[in-house]
Amino acid sequence: MGRLPGLLELPRLLRHYAATAVGLPPDDEVAIDAPDLRVRAACDAVRQGRYTPAEELLAATRAEADWAARSEAATTLADVLLHNPGQMEDWWAQKPEDRDLALVRAQAAIARAWSVRTAARASEVSAEQFAGFRVLLADAVPLLEEAVALNQGDPTPWAAVLAHDTGAAASRKDFEDHLASALAIDPHNWAAHARAVQFRAAKWYGSHEEMFAYAEHVAASAPEGHPLRGLPVVALSELVLDERLDGDAATKYGPIGRDRVDAAIAEARALSASRPAGDPYLALVRNHLAWAMIRDGRPAAEILEVYRAIGRHATTFPWAYLGGLPAFLQFREGVRAQVARDTPFFGGTVPAPERTVTAADAGGARRELALIRATTAQVAEAVLLTGVTYRMAPLPGTGITLVETAPSQEPDAGGRRGLRRALLGEGDLVRLARTFTTGEPWPVLVVSRSFDLYGLSLVRSRKVTTTHYWQGPEGVPAQHEAAEAAAALSSAFPEADDRLLTAALRHPGTDRAPLDAALAAMHLPPLPARFGEGFEILADVPKARIVAKRSLRAALRESLRDNSGDSSRELPPLGL
Repeated sequence: MGRLPGLLELPRLLRHYAATAVGLPPDDEVAIDAPDLRVRAACDAVRQGRYTPAEELLAATRAEADWAARSEAATTLADVLLHNPGQMEDWWAQKPEDRDLALVRAQAAIARAWSVRTAARASEVSAEQFAGFRVLLADAVPLLEEAVALNQGDPTPWAAVLAHDTGAAASRKDFEDHLASALAIDPHNWAAHARAVQFRAAKWYGSHEEMFAYAEHVAASAPEGHPLRGLPVVALSELVLDERLDGDAATKYGPIGRDRVDAAIAEARALSASRPAGDPYLALVRNHLAWAMIRDGRPAAEILEVYRAIGRHATTFPWAYLGGLPAFLQFREGVRAQVARDTPFFGGTVPAPERTVTAADAGGARRELALIRATTAQVAEAVLLTGVTYRMAPLPGTGITLVETAPSQEPDAGGRRGLRRALLGEGDLVRLARTFTTGEPWPVLVVSRSFDLYGLSLVRSRKVTTTHYWQGPEGVPAQHEAAEAAAALSSAFPEADDRLLTAALRHPGTDRAPLDAALAAMHLPPLPARFGEGFEILADVPKARIVAKRSLRAALRESLRDNSGDSSRELPPLGL
């Protein structure tokens, strides 16, 4: 009997793992520090040498005294210009002594210095890195002074000064004076308080006790619902990253008692529950909460709910300490697996999300459509074993069948997904195409819109041979990479014009235009007008049909039916 739990783990995992995906976006929809659409548009424009959208955005955040939005815009633009120094010089030449640009330049100077040092522990940073770090911090001083002078009444440049103070080992008095200058303008400034937590951490110039006490004090004085109410869990996340911590649950936090740890996690969970899932407003608190709960050994089902609340909004920290986005995804996968293993095989169900999860917050954010050069009957027979309901529409005169998943037509949509989904995938078209192209001569081209990115994937004989996303100017592939992708696509669609297709793949835009150009270069028909704007768009297409999901037994019976030599083979039952 002692071995029984272990023997049951794999069956439970297979039975329940797919259901743990409810409320979670797929891996490729998760992004680190994803900017909002206004910031992204401004960054895209800057990369193309157009500065007006960024100027208007920065001016608006200053006029509205929206310091959180101003900090996000300035730091994101700084990162863009950090990798495009020529544009920084060009913009400054056009607008010397501009207060908003001075702020961005100062942020870029600090970001450049920290990129050399990295987020690694001091013991893992080389002497050469430290030397470069110190030189770049010194170079940033005049830019910081200029940004502060030009932005009187703005706490944002002071937060950059605090980042400089931490790296430059400023005196405690200087740091506190600079912190006071920021808080005199905005007492609840997240960036400033977060820098103060770092400064007081044991790995810098304080102790676990000092850091945690500061975070608790700030949280207690913050308004109800403000992200600062979750600052203690950020401090806790820093504390549990200390590998020297050991001991049992009652003593492993050293001077920080168990009751204070429990209170920090409880407050952060309550704060998270007060906002919608996927809301970027609390992304940083939620990411730190997930890591702190993992390290504290909290129940996997509770951690899964935090991951559902995070949605696609992973943040740089704490995951940069652990390996970045891959670490976020690996820990999320581990939590899902543990929830599945903890769920009884008979009569057990994975806990549903505690709050309503919209399509944009969870896995439904990806809009997908497959173009298949095969008849509807051929495709319908191939998809039998995938256990998913599809909608299909033939395009007259083209030999192309359009295919989308139709979860709204599944009677058990959102419920238990079963063993077959655990084995074959979780439902997106690329994964499904890897299953239903087995033994088929025709390729599948899946076009997608994932939030604000358009893309395409080619699947042939169970393998994804090419994937491309249009990510703006910073994501333009090299000429040879685009040519290789074009060659792979043209091998599946021989009518393609490789030259035009390569140009379309190297288009720097992020709207639908380059995707349409790529399809035209492959001599494929244009997509329905509503593609990318809604879900299940084939419902309005003439002659669209539903291929209903089948039980495993029925699907096997139909797929194995001997129809050799029968040219009158009927299409499996279709229903609207």
